[in-house]
Amino acid sequence: MNNISQRIISIFLYTYPLKASLPFGYYLFMQYPSLKIISFITLPLALIENSLPFGNILMFFLIFIGLARNPKVTYYIRYNACQSILINIILILLGYLVQIIQLSELSSLLFLSSIAVFIFVSIKCVLGLEPDLPFISNSARIQIY
Repeated sequence: MNNISQRIISIFLYTYPLKASLPFGYYLFMQYPSLKIISFITLPLALIENSLPFGNILMFFLIFIGLARNPKVTYYIRYNACQSILINIILILLGYLVQIIQLSELSSLLFLSSIAVFIFVSIKCVLGLEPDLPFISNSARIQIY
């Protein structure tokens, strides 16, 4: 069973893709200002990234090399780190699609999907279970072995 510190670290790791999804919620933030509370969840990560030069890319390498590819870190944290990186990469790629198509509905759908994924993985991490996301989980397992 995973201890409480591993669970908290794993939830914190999933704020990385959640922060990347915030720009997609622009239209929803304008319609529903109370949704901005989601940005407070990502505030610690934003402070770390903004305090470092090239903070976003450094955070990526810190998570990837420091956690996901480090055999000294427990499997549970490595799995969640790798999965959060893969979610972030998918968000980046879908962000390019949103820029090409320029549909606010697609952007909002992407943002709401990111929130749903964050809630799902957070619940699984609180329970000490591995969040199993289609396609992403298998890729994460392959990456950390």
